[in-house]
Amino acid sequence: MERKIDTKAFLRAALIFFGMFMLIFVCIFVKYRACGSFTDGSKKSTLYIACAGSGISILLLLLSLFTYFIYSRQKLIEKTKKLAAICSAVALSCIVNVGLSALGLFYMPMAFTAYILVPLADRRDVFVANIVANLVVSVALMFESIMGTKIDMLSVLVMMMTGICTGSIVAYAMSNTVKRVTFVLKGLCVGAVTMLLLFLSSLIISSFDFVAIAGFLSISAFGPVLVGMLLQPIFESVFNIITNTKLNELIDNNAPLIKMLINDALGTFNHSLAVASFAEVCALRIGENPYLAKACAYYHDVGKTKNPTFFTENQSGYNPHDELLPEVSAKILRAHTTDGFELCKKYRIPIEVAAVTVQHHGTLPMAVFYAKAKKLTDGEVDIREYSYHGQTPVTKIAAIIMICDACEAALRSRNKPTAAEVDALVSGIINDRIARKQFDNCDITMRDLNVIKQTIIGLYGGVYHERISYPSGKIAK
Repeated sequence: MERKIDTKAFLRAALIFFGMFMLIFVCIFVKYRACGSFTDGSKKSTLYIACAGSGISILLLLLSLFTYFIYSRQKLIEKTKKLAAICSAVALSCIVNVGLSALGLFYMPMAFTAYILVPLADRRDVFVANIVANLVVSVALMFESIMGTKIDMLSVLVMMMTGICTGSIVAYAMSNTVKRVTFVLKGLCVGAVTMLLLFLSSLIISSFDFVAIAGFLSISAFGPVLVGMLLQPIFESVFNIITNTKLNELIDNNAPLIKMLINDALGTFNHSLAVASFAEVCALRIGENPYLAKACAYYHDVGKTKNPTFFTENQSGYNPHDELLPEVSAKILRAHTTDGFELCKKYRIPIEVAAVTVQHHGTLPMAVFYAKAKKLTDGEVDIREYSYHGQTPVTKIAAIIMICDACEAALRSRNKPTAAEVDALVSGIINDRIARKQFDNCDITMRDLNVIKQTIIGLYGGVYHERISYPSGKIAK
Protein backbone atom coordinates (compact mmCIF):
# COMPACT_ATOMS: atom_id res chain seq x y z
CA MET A 1 0.00 0.00 0.00
CA GLU A 2 1.30 3.42 -1.02
CA ARG A 3 1.92 5.88 1.78
CA LYS A 4 0.22 9.26 1.92
CA ILE A 5 1.83 11.99 -0.14
CA ASP A 6 3.24 14.95 1.76
CA THR A 7 1.10 18.07 1.31
CA LYS A 8 4.06 20.26 0.35
CA ALA A 9 5.20 17.72 -2.25
CA PHE A 10 1.67 17.58 -3.66
CA LEU A 11 1.48 21.36 -3.95
CA ARG A 12 4.91 21.52 -5.62
CA ALA A 13 3.82 18.88 -8.12
CA ALA A 14 0.55 20.71 -8.79
CA LEU A 15 2.47 23.95 -9.39
CA ILE A 16 4.80 22.18 -11.84
CA PHE A 17 1.83 20.81 -13.79
CA PHE A 18 0.13 24.20 -13.86
CA GLY A 19 3.33 25.76 -15.20
CA MET A 20 3.50 23.07 -17.90
CA PHE A 21 -0.12 23.75 -18.86
CA MET A 22 0.44 27.50 -19.11
CA LEU A 23 3.53 27.11 -21.31
CA ILE A 24 1.67 24.82 -23.70
CA PHE A 25 -1.47 26.95 -23.72
CA VAL A 26 0.41 30.19 -24.45
CA CYS A 27 2.24 28.49 -27.32
CA ILE A 28 -1.05 27.23 -28.76
CA PHE A 29 -2.70 30.66 -28.40
CA VAL A 30 0.17 32.29 -30.31
CA LYS A 31 -0.11 29.65 -33.03
CA TYR A 32 -3.87 30.14 -33.30
CA ARG A 33 -3.52 33.92 -33.44
CA ALA A 34 -0.80 33.77 -36.08
CA CYS A 35 -2.36 31.15 -38.35
CA GLY A 36 -6.09 31.73 -37.91
CA SER A 37 -8.15 32.83 -40.88
CA PHE A 38 -10.48 35.75 -40.08
CA THR A 39 -12.68 37.70 -42.48
CA ASP A 40 -12.94 41.43 -42.18
CA GLY A 41 -16.45 41.47 -40.83
CA SER A 42 -16.22 38.52 -38.48
CA LYS A 43 -15.73 38.58 -34.80
CA LYS A 44 -12.91 36.67 -33.37
CA SER A 45 -15.25 34.36 -31.52
CA THR A 46 -13.77 31.36 -33.33
CA LEU A 47 -10.41 32.14 -31.74
CA TYR A 48 -11.95 32.13 -28.28
CA ILE A 49 -13.91 28.95 -29.00
CA ALA A 50 -10.77 27.22 -30.24
CA CYS A 51 -8.72 28.42 -27.25
CA ALA A 52 -11.42 27.40 -24.79
CA GLY A 53 -11.93 23.99 -26.37
CA SER A 54 -8.22 23.18 -26.65
CA GLY A 55 -7.47 24.63 -23.21
CA ILE A 56 -10.10 22.51 -21.45
CA SER A 57 -9.15 19.37 -23.40
CA ILE A 58 -5.43 19.80 -22.76
CA LEU A 59 -6.04 20.54 -19.09
CA LEU A 60 -7.96 17.27 -18.79
CA LEU A 61 -5.15 15.38 -20.54
CA LEU A 62 -2.54 16.85 -18.21
CA LEU A 63 -4.76 16.10 -15.22
CA SER A 64 -4.82 12.47 -16.33
CA LEU A 65 -1.02 12.51 -16.38
CA PHE A 66 -1.02 14.11 -12.92
CA THR A 67 -3.41 11.42 -11.67
CA TYR A 68 -1.10 8.74 -13.04
CA PHE A 69 1.80 10.14 -11.01
CA ILE A 70 -0.35 10.53 -7.88
CA TYR A 71 -1.62 6.97 -7.82
CA SER A 72 1.11 5.00 -9.59
CA ARG A 73 4.33 6.99 -9.17
CA GLN A 74 4.18 8.61 -5.75
CA LYS A 75 7.95 8.59 -5.41
CA LEU A 76 8.20 10.94 -8.39
CA ILE A 77 5.82 13.39 -6.73
CA GLU A 78 8.31 13.66 -3.90
CA LYS A 79 11.29 13.83 -6.28
CA THR A 80 10.45 17.27 -7.57
CA LYS A 81 13.43 17.62 -9.89
CA LYS A 82 12.71 14.44 -11.84
CA LEU A 83 9.02 15.32 -12.09
CA ALA A 84 9.96 18.79 -13.31
CA ALA A 85 12.24 17.22 -15.93
CA ILE A 86 9.41 15.02 -17.25
CA CYS A 87 6.95 17.91 -17.39
CA SER A 88 9.54 20.17 -19.05
CA ALA A 89 10.19 17.53 -21.70
CA VAL A 90 6.45 17.20 -22.40
CA ALA A 91 6.04 20.99 -22.62
CA LEU A 92 9.10 21.39 -24.86
CA SER A 93 7.94 18.62 -27.17
CA CYS A 94 4.45 20.12 -27.47
CA ILE A 95 5.83 23.60 -28.18
CA VAL A 96 8.23 22.29 -30.84
CA ASN A 97 5.59 20.21 -32.57
CA VAL A 98 2.91 22.91 -32.51
CA GLY A 99 5.43 25.37 -33.92
CA LEU A 100 6.65 23.06 -36.69
CA SER A 101 3.07 22.21 -37.67
CA ALA A 102 2.97 25.64 -39.32
CA LEU A 103 5.48 24.31 -41.86
CA GLY A 104 3.68 21.01 -42.37
CA LEU A 105 2.18 18.24 -40.29
CA PHE A 106 4.69 15.67 -41.49
CA TYR A 107 7.63 17.73 -40.24
CA MET A 108 6.65 17.25 -36.59
CA PRO A 109 8.95 15.01 -34.46
CA MET A 110 6.06 13.51 -32.50
CA ALA A 111 8.30 11.11 -30.51
CA PHE A 112 10.51 13.97 -29.29
CA THR A 113 9.34 13.51 -25.69
CA ALA A 114 10.56 9.92 -25.64
CA TYR A 115 14.00 10.79 -27.03
CA ILE A 116 14.56 13.40 -24.33
CA LEU A 117 13.27 11.36 -21.40
CA VAL A 118 14.47 7.82 -22.14
CA PRO A 119 17.81 8.16 -20.28
CA LEU A 120 16.29 10.34 -17.54
CA ALA A 121 13.18 8.46 -16.45
CA ASP A 122 11.70 5.00 -16.03
CA ARG A 123 10.46 3.43 -19.27
CA ARG A 124 6.82 3.43 -18.14
CA ASP A 125 7.02 7.15 -17.37
CA VAL A 126 8.52 7.75 -20.82
CA PHE A 127 5.75 5.68 -22.38
CA VAL A 128 2.93 7.55 -20.63
CA ALA A 129 4.47 11.01 -21.08
CA ASN A 130 4.97 10.40 -24.81
CA ILE A 131 1.34 9.37 -25.28
CA VAL A 132 0.06 12.45 -23.44
CA ALA A 133 2.33 14.77 -25.45
CA ASN A 134 1.04 13.28 -28.72
CA LEU A 135 -2.57 13.66 -27.62
CA VAL A 136 -2.01 17.28 -26.57
CA VAL A 137 -0.52 18.20 -29.95
CA SER A 138 -3.29 16.37 -31.81
CA VAL A 139 -6.02 18.15 -29.80
CA ALA A 140 -4.39 21.52 -30.43
CA LEU A 141 -4.34 20.89 -34.19
CA MET A 142 -7.90 19.61 -34.18
CA PHE A 143 -9.25 22.81 -32.62
CA GLU A 144 -7.09 24.89 -34.92
CA SER A 145 -9.17 23.68 -37.86
CA ILE A 146 -12.16 25.58 -36.38
CA MET A 147 -10.56 28.87 -37.36
CA GLY A 148 -10.35 28.14 -41.04
CA THR A 149 -6.86 26.69 -41.11
CA LYS A 150 -6.61 23.85 -43.59
CA ILE A 151 -5.82 20.97 -41.25
CA ASP A 152 -6.13 17.45 -42.61
CA MET A 153 -7.48 15.51 -39.64
CA LEU A 154 -6.47 12.20 -41.23
CA SER A 155 -2.86 13.45 -41.37
CA VAL A 156 -3.09 14.52 -37.72
CA LEU A 157 -4.31 11.05 -36.78
CA VAL A 158 -1.49 9.42 -38.76
CA MET A 159 1.17 11.58 -37.13
CA MET A 160 -0.27 10.92 -33.67
CA MET A 161 -0.23 7.16 -34.19
CA THR A 162 3.28 7.34 -35.67
CA GLY A 163 4.48 9.36 -32.67
CA ILE A 164 2.94 6.95 -30.16
CA CYS A 165 4.31 3.93 -32.00
CA THR A 166 7.88 5.21 -32.42
CA GLY A 167 7.90 6.72 -28.93
CA SER A 168 6.91 3.36 -27.46
CA ILE A 169 9.77 1.71 -29.36
CA VAL A 170 12.18 4.31 -28.00
CA ALA A 171 10.89 3.80 -24.44
CA TYR A 172 11.26 0.03 -24.45
CA ALA A 173 14.27 -0.47 -26.75
CA MET A 174 16.49 2.37 -25.55
CA SER A 175 15.73 2.63 -21.82
CA ASN A 176 18.77 0.57 -20.75
CA THR A 177 21.21 2.25 -23.12
CA VAL A 178 24.24 3.56 -21.21
CA LYS A 179 26.58 4.59 -24.04
CA ARG A 180 25.81 7.69 -26.07
CA VAL A 181 27.11 6.10 -29.28
CA THR A 182 24.74 3.17 -28.78
CA PHE A 183 21.93 5.65 -28.10
CA VAL A 184 22.55 7.34 -31.45
CA LEU A 185 22.74 4.05 -33.35
CA LYS A 186 19.50 2.77 -31.82
CA GLY A 187 17.88 6.14 -32.45
CA LEU A 188 18.83 5.99 -36.12
CA CYS A 189 17.22 2.55 -36.35
CA VAL A 190 14.03 3.96 -34.81
CA GLY A 191 14.26 6.84 -37.29
CA ALA A 192 14.31 4.28 -40.10
CA VAL A 193 11.13 2.75 -38.66
CA THR A 194 9.58 6.23 -38.57
CA MET A 195 10.42 6.77 -42.24
CA LEU A 196 8.84 3.41 -43.08
CA LEU A 197 5.65 4.34 -41.23
CA LEU A 198 5.52 7.70 -43.01
CA PHE A 199 5.96 5.96 -46.36
CA LEU A 200 3.09 3.59 -45.60
CA SER A 201 1.03 6.59 -44.55
CA SER A 202 1.64 8.25 -47.92
CA LEU A 203 -0.05 5.28 -49.57
CA ILE A 204 -3.20 6.04 -47.54
CA ILE A 205 -3.20 9.84 -47.76
CA SER A 206 -3.34 10.91 -51.38
CA SER A 207 -2.29 14.49 -50.61
CA PHE A 208 0.93 13.31 -48.99
CA ASP A 209 3.77 13.01 -51.57
CA PHE A 210 6.43 11.04 -49.69
CA VAL A 211 8.98 11.00 -52.52
CA ALA A 212 8.87 14.76 -53.05
CA ILE A 213 9.61 15.65 -49.42
CA ALA A 214 11.60 12.58 -48.31
CA GLY A 215 14.64 14.75 -47.59
CA PHE A 216 12.70 17.00 -45.20
CA LEU A 217 10.98 14.04 -43.59
CA SER A 218 14.37 12.52 -42.77
CA ILE A 219 15.07 15.57 -40.61
CA SER A 220 11.96 14.96 -38.50
CA ALA A 221 12.68 11.20 -38.38
CA PHE A 222 16.40 11.25 -37.57
CA GLY A 223 16.82 14.72 -36.11
CA PRO A 224 15.16 14.06 -32.71
CA VAL A 225 17.73 11.45 -31.69
CA LEU A 226 20.59 13.92 -32.23
CA VAL A 227 18.76 16.83 -30.61
CA GLY A 228 17.64 14.58 -27.77
CA MET A 229 21.23 13.47 -27.14
CA LEU A 230 22.35 17.11 -27.03
CA LEU A 231 19.55 18.03 -24.62
CA GLN A 232 20.18 15.15 -22.24
CA PRO A 233 23.31 16.63 -20.57
CA ILE A 234 21.42 19.93 -20.21
CA PHE A 235 18.51 18.20 -18.49
CA GLU A 236 20.96 16.25 -16.31
CA SER A 237 22.63 19.48 -15.20
CA VAL A 238 19.55 21.71 -14.82
CA PHE A 239 17.47 19.14 -12.93
CA ASN A 240 20.42 17.43 -11.21
CA ILE A 241 19.46 13.98 -12.47
CA ILE A 242 22.06 11.26 -12.58
CA THR A 243 21.55 8.95 -15.57
CA ASN A 244 22.93 5.51 -16.32
CA THR A 245 24.89 7.09 -19.15
CA LYS A 246 26.54 9.49 -16.72
CA LEU A 247 27.23 6.65 -14.27
CA ASN A 248 28.87 4.62 -17.03
CA GLU A 249 31.13 7.56 -17.84
CA LEU A 250 32.08 7.96 -14.17
CA ILE A 251 33.57 4.46 -13.94
CA ASP A 252 35.72 4.83 -17.03
CA ASN A 253 39.41 4.36 -16.24
CA ASN A 254 40.11 7.77 -17.80
CA ALA A 255 37.79 9.58 -15.38
CA PRO A 256 40.02 11.94 -13.29
CA LEU A 257 39.41 10.40 -9.85
CA ILE A 258 39.56 6.83 -11.14
CA LYS A 259 42.85 7.62 -12.87
CA MET A 260 44.12 9.11 -9.58
CA LEU A 261 43.05 5.96 -7.75
CA ILE A 262 44.89 3.74 -10.24
CA ASN A 263 48.09 5.82 -10.11
CA ASP A 264 48.24 6.55 -6.37
CA ALA A 265 46.44 3.64 -4.71
CA LEU A 266 46.37 0.64 -7.03
CA GLY A 267 45.57 -1.77 -4.20
CA THR A 268 42.54 0.30 -3.25
CA PHE A 269 41.45 0.39 -6.88
CA ASN A 270 41.59 -3.41 -7.10
CA HIS A 271 39.62 -3.63 -3.86
CA SER A 272 37.02 -1.23 -5.31
CA LEU A 273 36.70 -3.39 -8.44
CA ALA A 274 35.97 -6.44 -6.29
CA VAL A 275 33.44 -4.51 -4.19
CA ALA A 276 31.80 -3.30 -7.42
CA SER A 277 31.43 -6.87 -8.69
CA PHE A 278 29.52 -7.75 -5.51
CA ALA A 279 27.53 -4.52 -5.22
CA GLU A 280 26.31 -4.49 -8.82
CA VAL A 281 24.71 -7.94 -8.57
CA CYS A 282 23.36 -7.30 -5.05
CA ALA A 283 21.64 -4.11 -6.24
CA LEU A 284 20.13 -5.92 -9.21
CA ARG A 285 18.82 -8.72 -6.97
CA ILE A 286 16.94 -6.35 -4.63
CA GLY A 287 15.61 -4.06 -7.36
CA GLU A 288 18.07 -1.17 -7.04
CA ASN A 289 20.05 0.55 -9.80
CA PRO A 290 23.11 -1.65 -10.54
CA TYR A 291 24.88 1.18 -12.40
CA LEU A 292 24.62 3.44 -9.36
CA ALA A 293 25.85 0.67 -7.05
CA LYS A 294 28.83 0.03 -9.31
CA ALA A 295 29.76 3.73 -9.47
CA CYS A 296 29.45 4.09 -5.69
CA ALA A 297 31.74 1.08 -5.22
CA TYR A 298 34.36 2.64 -7.51
CA TYR A 299 34.38 5.91 -5.56
CA HIS A 300 33.69 4.81 -1.98
CA ASP A 301 37.39 4.68 -1.00
CA VAL A 302 38.73 7.42 -3.26
CA GLY A 303 39.78 9.38 -0.15
CA LYS A 304 42.55 6.84 0.44
CA THR A 305 44.54 8.50 -2.36
CA LYS A 306 45.59 11.16 0.16
CA ASN A 307 47.50 8.69 2.37
CA PRO A 308 47.55 5.42 0.40
CA THR A 309 50.36 3.67 2.30
CA PHE A 310 48.39 3.79 5.56
CA PHE A 311 45.90 1.29 4.18
CA THR A 312 46.65 -2.44 4.13
CA GLU A 313 45.81 -3.09 0.47
CA ASN A 314 48.48 -0.58 -0.63
CA GLN A 315 51.24 -1.83 1.68
CA SER A 316 54.09 -4.13 0.70
CA GLY A 317 55.53 -5.43 3.97
CA TYR A 318 55.92 -2.18 5.91
CA ASN A 319 53.02 -0.93 8.04
CA PRO A 320 53.44 2.70 9.24
CA HIS A 321 50.80 2.14 11.93
CA ASP A 322 53.32 0.04 13.84
CA GLU A 323 55.12 3.27 14.72
CA LEU A 324 52.05 5.37 15.54
CA LEU A 325 49.83 5.76 18.56
CA PRO A 326 46.41 4.15 18.03
CA GLU A 327 44.58 7.50 18.29
CA VAL A 328 46.76 8.90 15.47
CA SER A 329 46.13 5.82 13.34
CA ALA A 330 42.39 6.06 13.97
CA LYS A 331 42.41 9.73 12.94
CA ILE A 332 44.18 8.93 9.65
CA LEU A 333 41.83 6.09 8.78
CA ARG A 334 38.76 8.09 9.77
CA ALA A 335 39.81 10.94 7.48
CA HIS A 336 39.58 8.91 4.28
CA THR A 337 35.78 9.18 4.32
CA THR A 338 35.67 12.99 4.53
CA ASP A 339 38.69 13.29 2.21
CA GLY A 340 36.79 11.20 -0.32
CA PHE A 341 33.73 13.41 -0.05
CA GLU A 342 35.79 16.58 -0.54
CA LEU A 343 37.48 15.07 -3.60
CA CYS A 344 34.09 14.15 -5.04
CA LYS A 345 32.86 17.71 -4.48
CA LYS A 346 36.00 19.11 -6.12
CA TYR A 347 35.55 16.94 -9.22
CA ARG A 348 31.76 17.47 -9.32
CA ILE A 349 30.81 13.87 -8.72
CA PRO A 350 27.01 13.52 -8.30
CA ILE A 351 25.88 13.66 -4.68
CA GLU A 352 24.27 10.19 -4.93
CA VAL A 353 27.77 8.78 -5.44
CA ALA A 354 29.70 11.21 -3.24
CA ALA A 355 27.46 10.62 -0.22
CA VAL A 356 28.50 6.97 -0.04
CA THR A 357 32.08 7.98 0.82
CA VAL A 358 30.93 9.12 4.27
CA GLN A 359 28.23 6.47 4.71
CA HIS A 360 30.00 3.20 3.90
CA HIS A 361 31.63 3.03 7.36
CA GLY A 362 28.79 4.78 9.17
CA THR A 363 29.66 5.09 12.85
CA LEU A 364 31.43 1.72 13.12
CA PRO A 365 34.39 1.28 15.50
CA MET A 366 37.92 0.56 14.29
CA ALA A 367 38.35 -2.60 16.33
CA VAL A 368 42.11 -3.04 15.79
CA PHE A 369 43.08 0.39 17.07
CA TYR A 370 40.50 0.31 19.85
CA ALA A 371 41.98 -2.96 21.09
CA LYS A 372 45.51 -1.54 20.77
CA ALA A 373 44.51 1.52 22.81
CA LYS A 374 43.05 -0.64 25.56
CA LYS A 375 46.35 -2.50 25.85
CA LEU A 376 48.33 0.73 26.10
CA THR A 377 46.27 2.35 28.86
CA ASP A 378 45.05 1.35 32.27
CA GLY A 379 42.05 3.66 32.24
CA GLU A 380 38.82 3.68 30.32
CA VAL A 381 39.00 4.11 26.55
CA ASP A 382 36.21 6.00 24.82
CA ILE A 383 35.23 3.86 21.84
CA ARG A 384 33.90 6.94 20.05
CA GLU A 385 37.48 8.16 19.70
CA TYR A 386 38.20 5.01 17.72
CA SER A 387 35.05 5.02 15.59
CA TYR A 388 34.13 6.59 12.29
CA HIS A 389 32.26 9.89 12.57
CA GLY A 390 30.36 9.54 9.34
CA GLN A 391 26.70 9.16 8.55
CA THR A 392 24.93 5.83 8.66
CA PRO A 393 23.52 4.68 5.28
CA VAL A 394 20.37 6.52 4.17
CA THR A 395 19.83 4.50 0.98
CA LYS A 396 19.84 0.82 0.12
CA ILE A 397 22.78 1.42 -2.20
CA ALA A 398 24.87 2.84 0.65
CA ALA A 399 23.94 -0.16 2.82
CA ILE A 400 24.99 -2.52 0.02
CA ILE A 401 28.38 -0.79 -0.25
CA MET A 402 28.88 -0.98 3.54
CA ILE A 403 28.24 -4.74 3.51
CA CYS A 404 30.16 -5.55 0.33
CA ASP A 405 33.15 -3.43 1.40
CA ALA A 406 33.49 -5.28 4.71
CA CYS A 407 32.80 -8.71 3.21
CA GLU A 408 35.32 -8.28 0.40
CA ALA A 409 38.09 -7.22 2.79
CA ALA A 410 37.29 -10.02 5.25
CA LEU A 411 37.07 -12.73 2.59
CA ARG A 412 40.29 -11.59 0.95
CA SER A 413 42.12 -11.94 4.27
CA ARG A 414 41.00 -15.57 4.75
CA ASN A 415 43.02 -18.44 3.37
CA LYS A 416 40.61 -20.66 1.41
CA PRO A 417 37.66 -20.53 3.81
CA THR A 418 35.11 -23.31 3.66
CA ALA A 419 31.52 -22.69 2.61
CA ALA A 420 30.43 -22.78 6.25
CA GLU A 421 33.10 -20.24 7.18
CA VAL A 422 32.07 -17.91 4.35
CA ASP A 423 28.43 -18.15 5.43
CA ALA A 424 29.34 -17.43 9.06
CA LEU A 425 31.60 -14.51 8.11
CA VAL A 426 29.05 -12.76 5.87
CA SER A 427 26.23 -13.39 8.35
CA GLY A 428 28.39 -12.05 11.18
CA ILE A 429 29.17 -8.83 9.31
CA ILE A 430 25.51 -8.17 8.50
CA ASN A 431 24.33 -9.02 12.02
CA ASP A 432 27.01 -6.77 13.53
CA ARG A 433 25.79 -3.83 11.41
CA ILE A 434 22.21 -4.51 12.46
CA ALA A 435 23.19 -4.67 16.14
CA ARG A 436 25.09 -1.38 15.83
CA LYS A 437 22.02 0.26 14.25
CA GLN A 438 23.79 1.09 10.99
CA PHE A 439 20.68 0.46 8.88
CA ASP A 440 18.17 2.38 11.01
CA ASN A 441 18.11 5.38 8.65
CA CYS A 442 17.51 3.50 5.40
CA ASP A 443 14.54 1.44 4.25
CA ILE A 444 16.44 -1.80 3.67
CA THR A 445 14.48 -4.85 4.84
CA MET A 446 15.50 -8.16 6.38
CA ARG A 447 14.51 -9.82 3.12
CA ASP A 448 16.89 -7.48 1.25
CA LEU A 449 19.70 -8.27 3.68
CA ASN A 450 19.15 -12.00 3.27
CA VAL A 451 19.22 -11.65 -0.54
CA ILE A 452 22.45 -9.63 -0.26
CA LYS A 453 23.99 -12.29 1.99
CA GLN A 454 23.10 -15.15 -0.34
CA THR A 455 24.32 -13.17 -3.35
CA ILE A 456 27.74 -12.45 -1.83
CA ILE A 457 28.14 -16.08 -0.77
CA GLY A 458 27.20 -17.22 -4.26
CA LEU A 459 29.54 -14.75 -5.96
CA TYR A 460 32.50 -15.50 -3.70
CA GLY A 461 33.41 -18.67 -5.56
CA GLY A 462 33.40 -16.82 -8.86
CA VAL A 463 35.64 -13.99 -7.69
CA TYR A 464 38.07 -15.92 -5.49
CA HIS A 465 37.94 -19.33 -7.15
CA GLU A 466 40.78 -21.72 -6.75
CA ARG A 467 43.01 -22.04 -9.81
CA ILE A 468 44.70 -25.18 -11.08
CA SER A 469 48.39 -25.36 -10.36
CA TYR A 470 50.13 -25.80 -13.71
CA PRO A 471 53.48 -27.63 -13.90
CA SER A 472 56.55 -25.59 -14.67
CA GLY A 473 58.98 -26.25 -17.48
CA LYS A 474 58.55 -27.17 -21.12
CA ILE A 475 55.86 -29.49 -22.34
CA ALA A 476 57.30 -32.75 -23.64
CA LYS A 477 56.60 -33.42 -27.29
